[in-house]
This record gives sequence, structure tokens and C-alpha cells, in this order.
Amino acid sequence: MKSLTPKSTAATILAFLPAAQASLPYAKPTVRYTAYFRLDKTSQNIVEDKLGYSEATWNNFGIARVEKKRWSSLTSNERDGATLLGFTEGTWNCYINHYEDFSWEELEDMGMTQHYEGLGWTQAHWENPTDGEIPYTEARWWGQLTDNEKRAANGICFFEDNWDKKDMNPNPSFFPHPLPNFRYRPWDELNSVTQNVATNMMGYTEESWNNLGTSLAEKNTFLNLGTEQRAGAMELGFYTHTWDCFMNHYLSYYWSSFHEDLKVAIETLGWTESMWSDDAEVYPASESKPWSDLTPEEKAAATRLCYFEEIWNGQPIVDWYDYETGMNTAVTADGPLPKDIDLEIFETTGYAGKAPGDVGASVYTATGLGSSSSSYRIVSSSVFALALSIGATLLV
Repeated sequence: MKSLTPKSTAATILAFLPAAQASLPYAKPTVRYTAYFRLDKTSQNIVEDKLGYSEATWNNFGIARVEKKRWSSLTSNERDGATLLGFTEGTWNCYINHYEDFSWEELEDMGMTQHYEGLGWTQAHWENPTDGEIPYTEARWWGQLTDNEKRAANGICFFEDNWDKKDMNPNPSFFPHPLPNFRYRPWDELNSVTQNVATNMMGYTEESWNNLGTSLAEKNTFLNLGTEQRAGAMELGFYTHTWDCFMNHYLSYYWSSFHEDLKVAIETLGWTESMWSDDAEVYPASESKPWSDLTPEEKAAATRLCYFEEIWNGQPIVDWYDYETGMNTAVTADGPLPKDIDLEIFETTGYAGKAPGDVGASVYTATGLGSSSSSYRIVSSSVFALALSIGATLLV
């Protein structure tokens, strides 16, 4: 029976897209690179009801369960939803799944292995994702890839936005990603459902919840969390960007993964590649400074890593939470940029999605906050999220 669901405006847009660019196998499905709040109501319903996205998983690439599936593995309801959005088997497998649900032999038959090989993949990498090794390109941002690697990535429908996993969530704060206020509530202020998720899925205790940075889970990147831990983090409201920045502060990233504004931040705090290694015995002076002793430039660097004073100083949440108002007293999601944070250090590189030349206190005022999306390269891909053990760090 033919579906009576009205055709979305997204599908209409796709129908009139120009022919694919020479470097990409198909025309970009524009609907998938449109923020959730910009979709029409019909498309939002399809995205949620038929494909199982939430607003957070739609606004971030590669973390929704449905994106792990090739076209032929979709349920009839999912395939109907994808079709209504304008997808075909070809565009879904390429732009959404990137052929990750195919075996190496199938990729060979399709002539796709050349693209993955151009990014450093081998059959051994593909078939044994838990052996501890991943291609070096998985720790590179788009701007760090060579021209040949970019062409290889284009062949499996990657381009800058989806390779760097652009964050499409609105962000009114001066932090690089939306502030996860839900994480800054003391344990005894959480409802029983949230406590159960935090305890049973993520391994938190009351002590580790109230003392940020002490939980084993927070030593890992989002994609290196165990399957249940990652599901728990998403249940709490986290996604790749907010977890890696506010919980891990990029501490588990390869040195080579630091690029543009992230590299400026790390180096402004005094880190060098040798200091960043596992066996380093020397650390930058900033590590022993309280927030008040940091320079305006160092505070800007720490802000890019999603620190604020109370977290930097290691204060328990209960010390900066107002039980009467039910709000933390440290930072607000839409507060203006403090005068002692100098974001001008990112003038050349840009800052978490803001273009070079469009950075500084004037962008972040109480009445005119920036809402640009943010993006960066994740250390390990969605296919091989478990390539490294939960306790492993990625410092090289």
C-alpha cells in the first residue's frame, strides 16, 4: 500500500538539486546537512517517527543507530522515511552509511576499496577493529588531509562538514559547544531515572558524579566509551562534541589531532608534543595555576577546552550549586563573555565554527550571542569506536 504520508519539502528540494559535483559520486542530500530546527514540521516528523533520530542525533553525524545500517538493512518503515526525505539506495549508502555496513569483499566488488585504501585502510583494519590500530587519517581533520586523501574521502561521500562532524546544534554560549547544564547538578538533585542511568550504564557513584574528572568514563572520548556507556551518555543528553569537550577536555586525543583553534589552545597553555606523551615527566606551568592566576590568553585557551573556573580548580559541584534556585552559580548557557577571557588569540584560526576575523568579546554579548555551529575531527571513527579499550588513552 502506498504511504499517505505527505511528501516533505526536503524531498522536494532534493528533486531539484543540480548534478553531483565532479569529486562526489552523488549530489549532496542537502536535507541531512540542515539543522533540525530548520527542517519543516513534516520532515521533523519523518526524522523522528520513521528513522528514530532525536534532535541531538540529527544535528550530529554518525551517532544515530540508523546511520550504522546500509540501505538493504533498513526496516521498511526506515526505508520509507529515507525515501520521503529524498534518499535513494545510492545516496544513503554513500552519504549516510559511507559503506561502513559492507564487508571488505563487497567493497572490492563495488570498486570502493580504492577510496578506503587511499585513506590508509587495509582489509586487516576493516575486519579486526579491536586490534588497537586504526589508520592515521582517522585522527586527522579535513584541513590536515592531503589532496589525494580528500579525493579518496570524496569517493565515499565525505566532505569537510561530515568528515569534521560539524555540530549543528544552536550554541548561544561563548563555549565552543552548547553547555551541558544537566551535568552540573549535584547527585542528590538528580531524579531516580537519571541516577539509574548514571550508575547502571555509566558507572558513576555519588562521589564521582559530584567531582568532575574523577570517573573512569570521563577519561575516554565519546566514541571510545563502551556501547552501554555511550548509550547512557546519550540518554543523559551528551553527544560527541559536548562529551569530548566538557567531560574529557580532549585529554584523550592524539597530539596530531590538535588543529587550528584546538592547537592554539593547547599550545597557549604551554603543552608541547613531548609533554603530551604517556611517559612525560614535565608539564606546563599552567597545570599548577589556579584559574585566577591564568592570563587572559590562557583562560581563553582553557575555555576552548570547555573549562571554566570551578572545573579548572577542581571544585565539587555542591560548592557551586544553589539549591534554592536549582541552578549552578558558575556559568550560564547564554551569559556574556567575561572580560578577562581573551578570545582574540583565535583571530587567525577562527573559534569552534566561527570564521577567522569574527572572534572576540564583541561577538559574545548578553543580547547578541553567536550561534554558529562547531566542528572538529574525532579520534576514532564511528565504525571503529571500540578499536581502543575503554581504559586506553590516545596520547602519542
